[in-house]
Amino acid sequence: MYHLKPVMNQNVVCEVPTCMYTLKPVSTFSFDPKAFTDSNTGLSGGTGVDPMSIEIDNLLQKAENDELRMLAERQQRVLQQLAELKNEILALRTELKLNAKAPSVPQATTPLKSRSELKAEPINLTCLQDFVVNASPEYVPYSLLALKNLWKDRLNLHVECFTHSTVPKLSEEALKFQTAITNSTATGASNLPQIKVTLIWKNVGAYTEMITSPTSYVPICGEVNILRYLSRCGPSEFNYELQDNVDEVDSILDACYLLLNKQNVKQRQQTLRTLGSKLGRAAGFGGAEMSLCDIAFTSAVKQVQRSVAKDINPNMAKCMGRVATVVGL
Repeated sequence: MYHLKPVMNQNVVCEVPTCMYTLKPVSTFSFDPKAFTDSNTGLSGGTGVDPMSIEIDNLLQKAENDELRMLAERQQRVLQQLAELKNEILALRTELKLNAKAPSVPQATTPLKSRSELKAEPINLTCLQDFVVNASPEYVPYSLLALKNLWKDRLNLHVECFTHSTVPKLSEEALKFQTAITNSTATGASNLPQIKVTLIWKNVGAYTEMITSPTSYVPICGEVNILRYLSRCGPSEFNYELQDNVDEVDSILDACYLLLNKQNVKQRQQTLRTLGSKLGRAAGFGGAEMSLCDIAFTSAVKQVQRSVAKDINPNMAKCMGRVATVVGL
């Protein structure tokens, strides 16, 4: 490398104008030899300690101590809260054990009654509303005919049938059902409360629709759900929600809905076996009395009978035969 002359001479004196006032250096201690003198040894030079560094170290140490102190206090509060929570849990566990061993106190609630104990109360006419049912000829809603015959002494279901333009021809089963439900009118039905049902044969598949408000058009889908609706507004002695096995009835009705709307044959067979296990060897799902479950089960099985015929055991067939005899399915 070659040598270059200095670009700037360090001995150049810069003249400061006199029109400005002078200011003392801010950090004069940095140039004070005494500031770097060791107080213990009295030596000066590189062995001294910068006062600014000492001050910074003191500030950092104080901040760290404060933060550690706050953290320790917070941890102490958390530990105290955990200890209190533990004591409360132990007290609750002890109390629950004592309550479990104590004899149960009977509640002052009205027990649910079986259907034989239900009183036939007057029908609330404000709940009776005419509605429309859209049903497919391939999935005949037999439960409407069953309720019409079952309620013949309490409520008149006046059914009128029409055919939608999407259905070119009714099946033989649909024609038989239509004849039965329009002709079966009990004597004295004109003196009974009445619900007018308009049945329209329409290609809706297994999802039978019930429409109570044509303007809003909010359908109730599924024959089982239509049964639930009619059970609430019909005669009180047939309302399953007033009986003592309402949860079991709901599970059976849900299984009947699945039996109709499961397109897979294996799924239908599995659902039918579930219903068979619930029926057991009893005469019906409601015992000796005709129940809403018996009607829903019979109607669902009749609609899918071709796909599950071999899985219908003798007791199921006996239950369906009893429903057919009593309500004329």
